[in-house]
Amino acid sequence: MSHPGDYMAYGPLYAGWARGLSLLSALALAAMAFAAPQLIAASSAELKHGLLTLCLWGVSAGFVHGVGYVPRLTIWRWTLGPYVGWPVMALCVYLWVM
Repeated sequence: MSHPGDYMAYGPLYAGWARGLSLLSALALAAMAFAAPQLIAASSAELKHGLLTLCLWGVSAGFVHGVGYVPRLTIWRWTLGPYVGWPVMALCVYLWVM
């Protein structure tokens, strides 16, 4: 096991710039969901709960990775890391905006 502060041992996307990008992306996506909910659905009857759940997972992954937390278990490191979180956040933005 590497030293807890040695982020580069987990891969190139654990560098400082990547963590900053994750945090900014998560903040932007969360702000978009809360400040402009009309992008998600025109009414609560049109709300796609699966997409919203996926988006919240991406935002959670962005915050976890962005603040520098690295889970010890590999499964959590993958599901809450940038390799899964970034594509999920990008997919949500694409589906909401397009």
